[in-house]
Amino acid sequence: MPQETSPAAKAGAPSPQSAKPLPTPTPKTVSAPTLKRPVAAASVAKAKKAFNGFSLSKFAGNGTPSNYVASGQSPAQVQRAIISHHINQLNNADAPTRAMTIALPDAMLKQILPSLDAKARTIDLGEVMSFIQKNMSGTEFYANGNPTLNRLAIQSQVQQIIDSVKQGAKK
Repeated sequence: MPQETSPAAKAGAPSPQSAKPLPTPTPKTVSAPTLKRPVAAASVAKAKKAFNGFSLSKFAGNGTPSNYVASGQSPAQVQRAIISHHINQLNNADAPTRAMTIALPDAMLKQILPSLDAKARTIDLGEVMSFIQKNMSGTEFYANGNPTLNRLAIQSQVQQIIDSVKQGAKK
């Protein structure tokens, strides 16, 4: 089936609409509207006060952030310095006092925890951890919130595995 074409396309003549040049846009001059009344002096003073310390600088004030790497510096050296600074802060900081209360009858106390020094109020940590581990059943004891207790519990479990392997090797 032949395609139909318009009579202008058949003739090959340009259409009268395409022969006209497009009008060039004339630039319009728009000026800012004039203020009908002057700005209040209080508003001007408030604006000056708000922008008093404003700067287009990347860093406000005189200082740069502690993790800023200046041109020519090695990022690795800056990172090491920052890490060392924070480690020193941790070493110099007072350790928080953490405690755990274990409620036991007085009669059983010396049997279960022989290293207990009532005057100094100290106990060998290994005995406490082994006591806790023996008496844990299911999910009664949660130590998720304290990384030190988690680490000690894992170390105790690892030690038990090592001891059981050594006992198996001796037989």
